Amino acid sequence: MDAIKLDVPFTVPLLGEAFVEAGTPLLTAALGFSWRVTVKKSDSQNLSIPISSPHLKKMLSKFLASQGLDGCYSISGPHEGGPDQDFVNAAALLYLTECDAIEENLPQLLKKAGPWDFVTAARALTSLSGGVVASRQGEGFLSIESTASGPICLRILPGRRLDETPVSKFSKDFPALSDPMWHLLAHLVLEGINAIQRGDLAALGRAFSLEASLLYATGQIALSDLQRVSEIPSLGSKIIVSPTLVADVAIPAGGALPEDFQVVRLSYEGVKEIEG
Repeated sequence: MDAIKLDVPFTVPLLGEAFVEAGTPLLTAALGFSWRVTVKKSDSQNLSIPISSPHLKKMLSKFLASQGLDGCYSISGPHEGGPDQDFVNAAALLYLTECDAIEENLPQLLKKAGPWDFVTAARALTSLSGGVVASRQGEGFLSIESTASGPICLRILPGRRLDETPVSKFSKDFPALSDPMWHLLAHLVLEGINAIQRGDLAALGRAFSLEASLLYATGQIALSDLQRVSEIPSLGSKIIVSPTLVADVAIPAGGALPEDFQVVRLSYEGVKEIEG
């Protein structure tokens, strides 16, 4: 194939990303800005793709090969070398398959993925479809019907990276509390899904704030983090917690926001090919 240029929507986890290891659902959304990338293929007997995570690379290679893709792929753009590289590249590669059954075929391959690889895959699939996607490891991915558009405000915290989740430590230290905690968090994500379906951003904001408190209670964030997001003039706020993206996210209440926030809207357009 000749080089093609793609517009890949930026996606974020809204709820549940820090607790995937405990089996909670995950809610991800595409936002109204994107990465523009160029995909090139060179001839090779072996399939080669630019994914840094070993397990995610193996899983995607297996799926892409099943769809008839071969050769050596390179993907260039402003995302190269950055924390978003794997999810952007995965979304671009999945776009090339032109496969309508991706949401049905990938879950089986992702059953043994680590929690952060699963979050990366969910972000990639959300870029592919646009809109809002609910997922759960071992169960699959489901696009959520909604007319909600936002606004949502986002403040990416550069330099903040988390290498692992304390979920297993909390389960070990508080065995009597952990199961009820994970059950509560699963219901919280489901409430977020219901809020998105109803277009009720105030309810989504309340879910954000409750999850922020539970992130602190389970050792995921510091008290200073909780205090910082609690001071945002909003209908609710939380911290997105993942190794590749740490950010403050909130539903604005109409007042003045700190200057370092971006105000964005949900996007229902997925990956698309562009000219030029």
